[in-house]
Amino acid sequence: MPIETEPAPEITILRGTPEMVPLIAKCAMAAIERYDFADDMDDDQSELYDWLLDICGRTDTLYSYRNALVAKVGDEVVGCLISYPGEDYETKRTTTFAALDGAGPSDTETVPGEYYLDTLALIPAARGHRIGLRLMENAIDYATRELGYDRFTLLVDVDKPRLETYYTMLDFQRDARVHFMGHPYYRMVRSQK
Repeated sequence: MPIETEPAPEITILRGTPEMVPLIAKCAMAAIERYDFADDMDDDQSELYDWLLDICGRTDTLYSYRNALVAKVGDEVVGCLISYPGEDYETKRTTTFAALDGAGPSDTETVPGEYYLDTLALIPAARGHRIGLRLMENAIDYATRELGYDRFTLLVDVDKPRLETYYTMLDFQRDARVHFMGHPYYRMVRSQK
């Protein structure tokens, strides 16, 4: 007699909406390792979360819900990717980080002509199921087909060589070393040409 198993849940990728802002803010926090989806937030985390709720709920910032793709498994939101055109970067960077007294990236993360994959995070139960890959592929496909981009960039922590290897397998190559919030990263580029 065959063993019956449940079918794998369907993964749905959606554009972010205002109702998704709380999860988008938590994903942004998780991407910078300030939240792990498991514990209650301490005072410092709560302050960052409140700031991100405002920033993610606006339409004129880098981390706007409009720049988010959200992954759902069944009815549960399990992660998101924030990405945007490089043309928007300088203006929206100023608006985004003004609330932090100007603290922000010391180097430019992206430039006009590029589509930047900024922030990717998944709840722990969703990791290892290629959901992050689906989000990245969806963002690249959208930017290619709808916006005409053929150059994509992202940052990877210099202390995470396994993650750099993963991005290399997705055709991203190291371009430069930059600093973001006082920490070194490799800027990686993928060109469709």
